[in-house]
Amino acid sequence: MNDIITTMFNKKFMEELFKPQELYSKKALRTVYDRLAHASIMRLNQASMDKLYDLMTMAFKYQVLLCPRPKDILLVTFNHLDAIKDFIRDSPNILNQVDETFRQLIDMYSCLSAGEFQLIRQTLLIFFQDMHIRVSIFLKDKVQNSNGRFVLPISGPVPWGTEVPGLIRMFNCNGDEVKRVEFANGGNYISSQREGSFDLYGDRVLKLGTNMYSASRPVETHMSGASKSLASHTKENAAPNPLAKEELNFLARLMGGLEIKKPNGSEPGFRLNLFTTDEEEEYAALTRPEALSYKVINIQATQDQQQNEELARIMGEFEVTDQPRQSTSKGDDLLAMMDEL
Repeated sequence: MNDIITTMFNKKFMEELFKPQELYSKKALRTVYDRLAHASIMRLNQASMDKLYDLMTMAFKYQVLLCPRPKDILLVTFNHLDAIKDFIRDSPNILNQVDETFRQLIDMYSCLSAGEFQLIRQTLLIFFQDMHIRVSIFLKDKVQNSNGRFVLPISGPVPWGTEVPGLIRMFNCNGDEVKRVEFANGGNYISSQREGSFDLYGDRVLKLGTNMYSASRPVETHMSGASKSLASHTKENAAPNPLAKEELNFLARLMGGLEIKKPNGSEPGFRLNLFTTDEEEEYAALTRPEALSYKVINIQATQDQQQNEELARIMGEFEVTDQPRQSTSKGDDLLAMMDEL
């Protein structure tokens, strides 16, 4: 990671990036990204690199698209740099490179007007407008549709310096307010408590640009209309196969019975949990729809062989009695020895 960050914030490379220039093409951006990713001893194959690049581009597009105001693009960038600094806090030389880039960003962009930031935001969105790659974490959080387009929220804090929508003020030619009309805004908006810090150190307030994998997400238990119809269709056309159940029961009997018994002694049993925490597993079990619940056949394979006569009999049939080997020549002995090896 240190090698990649050192290359990324190289002084000459940063000077080249900060020069006034046209926006990079998609091909040029991909080339730069590939070289940065391979700046260390880490190597990725083509498929992994494609997925990593797609994740990076769609995550940044989501952050730019959901910025409450154009100037917040700078806060998103500062969140990126804050996260990078956490990786290299024990490397003062690399940390100085990142801080220098921080200062250059502040000097160049902090004085821009809202219109100039809007032009930057619009240029970035035009660059990403044809990219509609589906990302699993966005689909799970329902911020992205199945066609790859993002869902704009209709709730949450409004941009700093603005009011919650729902009121229309009318003024006369002298600038005096003469009438007010309220309307339903169709969402659940709240006022922003404070503005994010644009300094080298400070609270950015805005969460866009932070690690999107660090937040604890609830288990997905609610189904959309399409999912419900798919579930009902599956329920109608996927009735349990009694023959399959009997085959599983027979397999369970061969392996030691249908009932699960706790292992004796202090030896712990094996437990598989596909959820992040036990709380998520319990919550999913409680809220799982009845239509998606199935009967489970438990297979116990820890019983003693001697206690299961049927299994012992079957295993006995596979035993082969060693026959005395009669050697006719030295060559036969050598071949037999090689067979044993």
